[in-house]
Amino acid sequence: MSTESPAANKNQVSIICRTLGRPELQQALRSIASQDYPNIEIVLVDAAGKHSLDSAAAGNRPLELVTTGAALSRSAAANAGLDAAHGKYIQFLDDDDWIDSNHISQLVSALEGSDDAAAAYSSTQKTNVAGDSLDYVFRESFDPILLMRDNYIPIHAILFDSALLENGCRFDEAFDIYEDWDFWLQLSQHTSFQHIDSITAYYREGGDSDTAVEDVRLRYQADNILGKGRAAIFEKWLPKWTGERVNALIGQLDQSVLLCEQDAHIHSELRKNAELQHEIEKRDIQINELDLRRQDTASQLEQLQAYSEQQAQHASELEQRLDAIYNSLSWKLMGPVRRVGRILTTEKNSDSSESDSDK
Repeated sequence: MSTESPAANKNQVSIICRTLGRPELQQALRSIASQDYPNIEIVLVDAAGKHSLDSAAAGNRPLELVTTGAALSRSAAANAGLDAAHGKYIQFLDDDDWIDSNHISQLVSALEGSDDAAAAYSSTQKTNVAGDSLDYVFRESFDPILLMRDNYIPIHAILFDSALLENGCRFDEAFDIYEDWDFWLQLSQHTSFQHIDSITAYYREGGDSDTAVEDVRLRYQADNILGKGRAAIFEKWLPKWTGERVNALIGQLDQSVLLCEQDAHIHSELRKNAELQHEIEKRDIQINELDLRRQDTASQLEQLQAYSEQQAQHASELEQRLDAIYNSLSWKLMGPVRRVGRILTTEKNSDSSESDSDK
């Protein structure tokens, strides 16, 4: 670390970018250049030892190139970056990842507003090689016991106070992978971490130390590179952990309580399903009864419709018969007779009325 005065590096953020000179470096540098936090320096570590790195995408940000002329391991490159950093706060950003424009400012605000956390990290979106978002986000809340079991914080998600380095925290150059996990374990001995559940960092799968595998069983196989890396971490750290912490770790791994809870949940769900099935059967009976009533009603309607059609047909036949009578020759010839009959009937009724009045 630099020995500059506190006034010179107050609130400055050093972003250490380890690079092998891959094309994705330009996107990583652009994401640093776009930060809305003003006081940032870039420490660009030439891990490939090529001396020829295009850093134009960094814009006007102060940039220091760290190169030894030889290839550096991941841990050695990280330590070289730490040695060259001047900032009060430090962040790593490998050349195949990137961050949103408010990533640094959000984490600085979190650290300056915290009384006990000297490290803060955001949630991180996993992407494919092309940079398209996948259906996975690193967003675990901080748990020091969980950190003993797994590395769940991508390296560029965290911003930490450089004062933590005074405790001797360094990258262990014995590790080819999981070097960041080992470093977080070192930091966690001296501070808590604050998690900001906001996605401002992006982790591209398929990097040179991609430890986020689809088949988690690979991490526990002795002949797998991930299994070997995890074994190396535990060989280093188990002697340092107290029995209390190891017991807490085992308790977190113990699935018996979870199985009991799941068993109780399953039985509860089975009871609910049985109740629902009983209710469904009752409803089925009601539906069958309603269907029978509907069928009976439909049958009655059909009968009424048939009767109505019969009555209509009968009325039509009567009308046809009446029309035939009215149009017949005999009806027309008998017309005068019917009129005389009506006259005689009228006179008879009149005479009867007068006789009744005389009485």
